[in-house]
Amino acid sequence: MTKNRAAVELIFAGVLWGFGFVATVWALEAFTPVETLFFRFVIASVVGEILYLILKGPNFTSLREEIFRALPAGLLLGGMLLLQTIGLKYTTATKSGFLTSLYVILVPLFNAWFFKSPSSWKNYALTALALAGTFVLVNANLSGINTGDLWTLGCSVFAAFHIIYIGKISNKVGNAFRFNNFQSAWCLLALTPLLLTQERSDWNLLSYKPLLGILCLGLGSSIIAFYLQIRTQKVLSDSTASMLFLLESPFAALFGFLILSERLSWFQASGAVIIMIASVLQIVVDPGQKPQETTSPRV
Repeated sequence: MTKNRAAVELIFAGVLWGFGFVATVWALEAFTPVETLFFRFVIASVVGEILYLILKGPNFTSLREEIFRALPAGLLLGGMLLLQTIGLKYTTATKSGFLTSLYVILVPLFNAWFFKSPSSWKNYALTALALAGTFVLVNANLSGINTGDLWTLGCSVFAAFHIIYIGKISNKVGNAFRFNNFQSAWCLLALTPLLLTQERSDWNLLSYKPLLGILCLGLGSSIIAFYLQIRTQKVLSDSTASMLFLLESPFAALFGFLILSERLSWFQASGAVIIMIASVLQIVVDPGQKPQETTSPRV
């Protein structure tokens, strides 16, 4: 896969993730955050594996290695989406999209701090700029940060580590589609104890929106979009991939505007623009594509 094709595929994934914020808001009209994620990953893991078996047939080669390789990815993904979904009960889809996008800045910083990857003062300057944009986005007042915003900031930390992990193991993944099925299954297993220990919601299904939201999350945001992430991170560097993931934020704002009638004040919108600028500038200080020597044969 070429770098340009990988970029196009990630842009499409960004569209799906952007709409996923709206789909989550719909699902939360009837389900709790844990129920929303549980049903999402039932669809993602079961339907995804059925599709794989229909298209590829049974394949047990390196099955054990693939399942356990997907374990950290599944736990990180589950933590990320649980925090994001809880946050969406208290904040808007638009704000959630832009706050989640802070992972773009966290990826190069975490790579430098925890994995000794090269970094520079430019990374730290862009981090400061993105944090300034976040401050403006919450109306330049720490009291303007609500509970949902804090949950979403925690989500961005999990998202950064998920991107880094996928980047480190993507070249060892035999089939990106099936790996995504396995990470979805681990998410499902991790969420099951939480589901069993909470009270069930009323499941008010008088509207079609909650069920449509679950289907969109399971089929679009999980099966297709996360498959594209794993597939394209075989080619793109972590920082460049995360910058392209950033497109979910303007798409979330667009869908929030068109479908949910959400609005940002001009002042808040300027904060969102600052976050976008900082994230786009990140691509300037990043090589963009994985060096050829880091690519290893598929197993």
